[in-house]
Amino acid sequence: MSCTITSGRASDNCKDAVGGIKGVYIINYSDILAASTTTVGTNATKHVISATGSLTAYYFETRREAAGLTINVNADPSTGTRFFEQNLSLTFNKLTQTQANQIKMLAYGSPNIIVEDNQGNLFLLGGSNGMDVTVGQMTTGQNFGDANGFNVEMVGKEPVAFYTMVGSGSGGDDAPFTAFPNITIG
Repeated sequence: MSCTITSGRASDNCKDAVGGIKGVYIINYSDILAASTTTVGTNATKHVISATGSLTAYYFETRREAAGLTINVNADPSTGTRFFEQNLSLTFNKLTQTQANQIKMLAYGSPNIIVEDNQGNLFLLGGSNGMDVTVGQMTTGQNFGDANGFNVEMVGKEPVAFYTMVGSGSGGDDAPFTAFPNITIG
């Protein structure tokens, strides 16, 4: 593996980016997507995934400005190791028993999570090792205007920052997975 930089990055003066997450699609770890490194262009690699077999993704919608993703690189020069820590913060409104059961199952498992950001990008988190709930909070609030719902923090530790969803087909019925005919939303 070469460790040399092969290209730079030009300044992007456009102010057309939007932060935040539209929602997340959760896939049981046992139904993992096949992950691979695919070469794109000359001397450039991009970590992409393609779906193999039939998969069901469960959609968890988030309210505007109530979810965020941060990915940190962790490196130790003395040991020559490096990994990426994926931190996903989700807030879901209204306490219900059904939602409490789903949060419990998230905490029991180590699912793979596809994040759809407000730019329309799809990123797979926990592609190799899954994501783990590290903090969960259910709150009723005290005042009428206080939050009532769930806060969940999930962490993944992976060899790459994230996998980009790149469709290999067409004909899928469920947006945003129209390029993935074998992924359905449950």
